[in-house]
Amino acid sequence: MRKFKRFKKAFGKDKMGSISFPTKMSNVQLSRIKNGEDRGCSRCFPHGWETSNSTDKNNQRNWKKFRKTQWKIDDKKLEVLYINKKTKY
Repeated sequence: MRKFKRFKKAFGKDKMGSISFPTKMSNVQLSRIKNGEDRGCSRCFPHGWETSNSTDKNNQRNWKKFRKTQWKIDDKKLEVLYINKKTKY
């Protein structure tokens, strides 16, 4: 871990001089303390449009989400759709 100063500041030191982590702590909480100060708030969940995982930046459409409906169309329906397209033009 590169950023030991943040952990020392957040949890303090024990008698041996190492960081005194709580008995139970998840990796997600540790990574929020480690990387959270750069993004704004380390203790709360990352939220808002300014976070790196916001959906505003990722506006690409994934073809895998629509694959189930892509090939389940019957052949008769395809013929009808194809004929309707010809008659409209």
